[in-house]
Amino acid sequence: MAEPTNPLDKLDRQELLWLAGILKDACRERLEKNLVSQEFENRLYQRGPLEGRLDPRPFLRIWEPRYRKFLEVASELQAVLEGEDAQALAETLRAQFQGPVEISRHGPAAARALGEKVAGRGRKSRTR
Repeated sequence: MAEPTNPLDKLDRQELLWLAGILKDACRERLEKNLVSQEFENRLYQRGPLEGRLDPRPFLRIWEPRYRKFLEVASELQAVLEGEDAQALAETLRAQFQGPVEISRHGPAAARALGEKVAGRGRKSRTR
């Protein structure tokens, strides 16, 4: 049996959904860390450049849009996987309930008979 060429083939749908969630959380954390680092470096460099230390701010600014893009893609990936799950569930439920439904209709005679049964219940006398 040949090995699958795509490593994602080893995962089932639920595991792919978990992986997308992990990726989304990691991208969000990375973006937040980048923004905090940028703010820290800006405050640090307000005092002036540090001797013997390279300024990391340009590097942080270069990566911010990438982190935003990765977060957007991870969010879309998770939404697609969740949407496919919801669609598959809806199709399954639709197939279960689309079977023929028998509806029995009561005519006037049945309505009179049902009415008499209901009316007869209220006439019971109580013993004291």
